[in-house]
Amino acid sequence: MKIMTKLYLKGIKYDKNKSTSRFPFNLPILTDLDQLIFETPVTFLIGENGSGKSTIIETIAGLMDLNLEGGSKNNLFVSYEEQSLLVEASRPIKYPYYPRDSYFYRAESYYNLMTDIDLRDQDGEGVFERELHKYSRGESFYELVTTRFFGQGFYLLDEPETGLSLSTQLQLMVSMQELVSADSQFVIATHSPVLLFFPNARIYEFIDGKIIKRTLEETKIYQDWAMIFERKEQFFQMLFES
Repeated sequence: MKIMTKLYLKGIKYDKNKSTSRFPFNLPILTDLDQLIFETPVTFLIGENGSGKSTIIETIAGLMDLNLEGGSKNNLFVSYEEQSLLVEASRPIKYPYYPRDSYFYRAESYYNLMTDIDLRDQDGEGVFERELHKYSRGESFYELVTTRFFGQGFYLLDEPETGLSLSTQLQLMVSMQELVSADSQFVIATHSPVLLFFPNARIYEFIDGKIIKRTLEETKIYQDWAMIFERKEQFFQMLFES
């Protein structure tokens, strides 16, 4: 794989003095957070539900002027009035390069994004051969990546594995490698142990109220899946007896 020299977002800086007692400032990960640095073309954020991954991803989207419900800077649709208070308490740290393309994929609101894209396509503004709603969930996302992600871009993905089979996750990794070779940067929140195998990626684990840099083998998700496969009979016997 080509070693990329152009990165766009170096990190985010969090100002604790602007915090309040309201959500999301009561998330445990914010207690010790000063800044989060991105030094590789692909960075993964992992952790249990509610650990704060999506909150950080949405904050990055806001700091990069992307719609909080997903899409590019041209997608301005709003289906639920959201306010990211953490954006106001944070600032981006940028490299001296500007992305030619930027996009936010958010699994939670992807249906609404597909609707907005399909409406734009009907007006002759789109790049897709047919409506995304006429694909399966996994097919439409893969179509989005392979057709709409142009390269030299900053791509923010929140749970991209949603709706993807194993083979499609592997295809996604190949597409990511091609985009990285075309000077692209990814920041990805995921629960997928498969995607974490992407070469030379940085992994941050949100665990016990902290954000910790991990190797693949050190992550809880890798260890849990390894234990399930290696001791499946004992694991499920204990699970159903508890």
